[in-house]
Amino acid sequence: MMKRYLQKYDQVDLGWTVKPWFKVDVERIQKWYDDLERDYSDWKFYIGENQHIWETPIVDPEGITGHRLMDDTAYYTLCWNSNEPGPKTFEQGCAKPEYRDDDNDELNPRECFKGYGLELVKSMPIRSKKWLVTIHTPGTKLIMHQDSTDKIRVHIPIYTNSDSNWIIGGEEIHMEPGWAYLVNTTVPHSLENKGTTNRIHLYGKVWTEDVQKLFS
Repeated sequence: MMKRYLQKYDQVDLGWTVKPWFKVDVERIQKWYDDLERDYSDWKFYIGENQHIWETPIVDPEGITGHRLMDDTAYYTLCWNSNEPGPKTFEQGCAKPEYRDDDNDELNPRECFKGYGLELVKSMPIRSKKWLVTIHTPGTKLIMHQDSTDKIRVHIPIYTNSDSNWIIGGEEIHMEPGWAYLVNTTVPHSLENKGTTNRIHLYGKVWTEDVQKLFS
């Protein structure tokens, strides 16, 4: 059986793969993340502590049949359709049913999602959902894959290094903090942190049709 994240989709032609969209205050978004770490560190989902939740394993040490995720690669799941505290899985489609959210296409911010990060999301003129903070520790690599065509991603870099990059549309792209970037994730893409520091992004899903209308 093909792994869910290796499923093939038709690409949506938006005229770009990565598009800087709006400016972000770097000091404020870094302080927002530092406060998240201070106040909600026990809500962080660590890969190495949660292998039991996967229905379809997503981790492959060689990065050939799955993502190469370090044990300390981690995520904060910021949106969930309940008020339960603690770590929640970031990749629900590969999780066992009991670890999935009852998705209703609403934003559903959790208690931990507030302040400047939520302000940025609510200021966007289009719908969004399933926001996360991803902490890619050195060595983390996502296998080349596509996302479904109905939604694409917004990425807001918080901390990064010059050796942590996207590979999308045959091009290597580095995202510097200070911008929110729209990413056409219907195009095959991968990510790799070859640096020596963490690559930390706030990111979520937006509806492709909303993006098309916004830039038409």
